[in-house]
Amino acid sequence: MTKNLIFAALFSCFLCSVGGYFYGYSTANEAHEAQQSKAIAAVEQTLRKHYQQQLTTANESVAQLRQQKATLAKTANELEKRIAHVSRPDCSITRGFVGLYNRAIGADLPTDDLPTGADREASSTDAADPSIAASAELNATVSDVNQQDILRHVIDYGGRCQQIETQLIQLIEYEEKVNESRRATGTD
Repeated sequence: MTKNLIFAALFSCFLCSVGGYFYGYSTANEAHEAQQSKAIAAVEQTLRKHYQQQLTTANESVAQLRQQKATLAKTANELEKRIAHVSRPDCSITRGFVGLYNRAIGADLPTDDLPTGADREASSTDAADPSIAASAELNATVSDVNQQDILRHVIDYGGRCQQIETQLIQLIEYEEKVNESRRATGTD
């Protein structure tokens, strides 16, 4: 009987130990999971806040860009209205001028095919070539382009350049704000 009593006591101790182990393990596991859930929630909240800041920054940048584009369009429209008041119909524009103008803005033909005129100087071999001399005369002839055409083009071209510059500035400012936000939140 004493043996059975000792065996029963040892078995009870074993069961209590195993039960205590599993109880401790499950309690620790629950605490660990709760801690992980809190950490994940904190990270999620930080990321949502960071996302909201980036979205606000992007929306502000888009609004500024739209406002600047509207201002540029208004300015271009006002300039268009003044063209007739500042141009003269009797001012002749030569084909050479038009060719040089096109070359200056990058709207020209490849240079190896072009004769003397708007894009290059005459060489000693050009003087002997009759087609070059004819081309020089052609460059001196009056073109169909007038001052109003040139002003309209400059207004359009200038407007495009200013819009591109505005977009680039907005993009740079946006990137700077995003980087500042990342440094502030530590999400670099």
